[in-house]
Amino acid sequence: MKQQDFTHIGATVVTAMRQSHSADGNSAGRRTAVASPADTAQVAAWLGRQRPADMDAAAVSRASSHGVELKVRYELRFPSGPNGERLPSYSVAVGCEVDGTTNALESAIEDLRKFLTPAPARDIEAWLAELSVIVARRADDEFGEELRIAAYASRLGRYPADVVRDVLLRQSYRFWPTWEELEKRCDAMTGPRRHMLHAMERGPATPEPVRRAATEAERARIQELVDEMFPMRSPEMRKRAVDEALRGNCMGGAAE
Repeated sequence: MKQQDFTHIGATVVTAMRQSHSADGNSAGRRTAVASPADTAQVAAWLGRQRPADMDAAAVSRASSHGVELKVRYELRFPSGPNGERLPSYSVAVGCEVDGTTNALESAIEDLRKFLTPAPARDIEAWLAELSVIVARRADDEFGEELRIAAYASRLGRYPADVVRDVLLRQSYRFWPTWEELEKRCDAMTGPRRHMLHAMERGPATPEPVRRAATEAERARIQELVDEMFPMRSPEMRKRAVDEALRGNCMGGAAE
């Protein structure tokens, strides 16, 4: 997808959350800041029709529109099967770098949380029911089936709607998946957005202090201190110790 497509997608998510807000009654006619259940359901329904990779890219693009730059770091994983066979490799998000002002971060955080909107329980239950008829599974009585669906749905409600639908209906299973299997897939696919949110809530990393080489005056003062503290060592050894301690750019602050 093109960059402008992601910008449009991000704006669509945000717009969906604002469409049904009621006025708060003040003279400025501002909208309330809290999303209504109708707003959340509208965003969840829209997210459920999207691809997680597209939503990750759209979240980055949306943050950029606020003046916040996000760069998610990924690592490859090389899993193996129960018999030691190699399984297909995949990448997982392991962190995120962020750059932006405090005000920009606040706006971007508010938008990014919308990309984490979960699907309603009834939708997740419907997806689970659809999965149950296309994969092999152990027969169960009606009560056991309802209990299983409810237990899975409550746990899947912790993940974005697009991720859950993708994991349940777009991925392949030979047998009914265990919760551990679904949890691993959902965690991996939600990872990029979670790392983005964590990075923005934490804020930009503190820049490394600027280092410089020691001046001749600083070197002489440190040499004098070493000579005073270790008089029993040879002059050559004391000089080598100072040379080692002051090697490279080791001093902070302005030069004297």
